[in-house]
Amino acid sequence: MKSYAQTDPQIVDWPLMSGGPEILMAILLLWLLFVTKLGPNLMKHRNPFVLREIIMIYNFILVVINAYFVYASVKWLDYGRKSWLTRLPARNQWSDKAIGEIPEKAFYAYTKLFDLFDTVFFVLRKKSNQVSFLHVYHHFMVPVLGYIGAKLCPQSVAVEVFCLLNSIVHTVMYSYYLLSAFGPQIQSYLWWKRYITRLQLIQFAILITGMIYGLYHGHAADYPIGMQWVVGGFEFRWGTRQYMRINIKCINSIHAQN
Repeated sequence: MKSYAQTDPQIVDWPLMSGGPEILMAILLLWLLFVTKLGPNLMKHRNPFVLREIIMIYNFILVVINAYFVYASVKWLDYGRKSWLTRLPARNQWSDKAIGEIPEKAFYAYTKLFDLFDTVFFVLRKKSNQVSFLHVYHHFMVPVLGYIGAKLCPQSVAVEVFCLLNSIVHTVMYSYYLLSAFGPQIQSYLWWKRYITRLQLIQFAILITGMIYGLYHGHAADYPIGMQWVVGGFEFRWGTRQYMRINIKCINSIHAQN
């Protein structure tokens, strides 16, 4: 069946959603090529770029975006009154409220592409040691999952729970990045940075449980088998590496922003 037919009719007119994944994959593959090959080669005999002001603006924008989506996702979940069970709904299960939430959910999926600049800045600042497999894998796969969620099941509670947890963690994380850029005089007030790693581990545990539950309960048969393979593969690969390495990688990433 063509990708166009697989797209939920409620979101088929949105950019990147109407056809197949070709445009999204072209963007991600070009990004991957730059951060792993072209960028490091370009910077090999150059001094690192000083991007302090640009990165501060970037971090501020991400704080605002993620803080907004904390509020938006709480609203989608009816301020806690909606069931958090992440089982997949039937493809034709729509309410007027769910249809009205589509613009925000589509925009949230697009913001995951904006996150890709994080890695570009690492490369331009010659912080290539921060461009680890785990970092690249995460930034590559989250837009893919956002695309799948927005394209096939934007009305799913799983999308809303993911947005809530991920936006909370990112609001805290990018707030730290932003504040730490003001210099050593503010470092004594950033004692809470140690809790960022713990927040990410809690997020990971909840999401991995929710995705497994969502795949094997509800109306999974209504959805393409490829979606189940991609999400399932992401769970296994991301889960094993994340559990073993997240503490070291998160601490290094935090220091790299200073």
